Amino acid sequence: MVVLTGGEPLLRPDLPAIVEAAARVGLLPVIGTNGLLLDGRRASALAGAGAAGVGVSVDSATPTFHDQLRGLPGTWVRALEGIRAARGAGLAVQLQASLFADNLDDLGALADLAEAEGAMAIHFFFLVCTGRGVSQTDLSGEAYELALGRIARLQEARSGLMIRARCAPYLRRILGLRAGEERGGDAGWSGTCLAGRTYFRITPDGRVTPCPYIPAAVGDLRQSDLRTIWEGAEDLARLRAGVPGGKCAGCDFRVSCGGCRARAWAATGDLMAEDPKCSYRPAVQAVPEPFACEAASGPRWSPEAHALLERIPGFVRARVRGRLEALARQNGLDLITLDYMQAHRPRMPVPVALRPR
Repeated sequence: MVVLTGGEPLLRPDLPAIVEAAARVGLLPVIGTNGLLLDGRRASALAGAGAAGVGVSVDSATPTFHDQLRGLPGTWVRALEGIRAARGAGLAVQLQASLFADNLDDLGALADLAEAEGAMAIHFFFLVCTGRGVSQTDLSGEAYELALGRIARLQEARSGLMIRARCAPYLRRILGLRAGEERGGDAGWSGTCLAGRTYFRITPDGRVTPCPYIPAAVGDLRQSDLRTIWEGAEDLARLRAGVPGGKCAGCDFRVSCGGCRARAWAATGDLMAEDPKCSYRPAVQAVPEPFACEAASGPRWSPEAHALLERIPGFVRARVRGRLEALARQNGLDLITLDYMQAHRPRMPVPVALRPR
């Protein structure tokens, strides 16, 4: 997947050409937008170029807070018009909301709005105080916990809408899921920080960073190719295999959660420091979650099934594998076949993890 975002990508007149070039080489192009410029003509051009969908930021269920946040009256109405234009052009739509104290009571109403507008998903983004975000008021650790509990209950109650928490790896702890565990599909949408593992950013000038909220570059595409950076950058290796520091190091969810690495960097300048926002304190008798559980032996894969697995886009392959292996264990199977894969295909499309605009 390639997420074309900004700033506001619809300000670029060559956006359809970029989408077409990405689709032509086998990428899945999606657009992150505030929706203000997304009319029927632009939506049709993006769909025709090969875009799979759009994520549109809507931060409240009524215009007041959304417009106040953007400092411009009418933006909420125009965002909804953009959503309808996208759907009219056949694009999948995801709503995105950044959470503040002002809109924490809007979670259910925003889910109602997403369903009413025909969105396939709504993603709730928890602010990471880096860049211009340092001027915003962040939620307290207790408010994070409260919001995540509400989001988990919303998803349980609304199986037809994908409801996700972003930049909030603590959700897996709230769900009580250890690494590799699944319950009711939860493993597919809750987990450790993605930065530098299955996710990265390329800036307009070609620098590669582990995520949009970590400004420290791990490489420069004007000097090296992406594969070399992805496979060889020291900071990326630390994010994938390193042990988090501070209280995260001794946590009984240090693998399944592991804390937000961008918040650790923002607070200390160290990618592997403890997450300062997490308010969780393990029980006295708790022991650190062993990293070996990530590599626990699972069901075998037939050659045909493994070949199909390798053709699944990399951004979702690990989740598909984890889900199928968990189902196989529940069914007492030790071999995953091609027929088994086809019989357990996901019922819904994979949601697009975009940044709010």
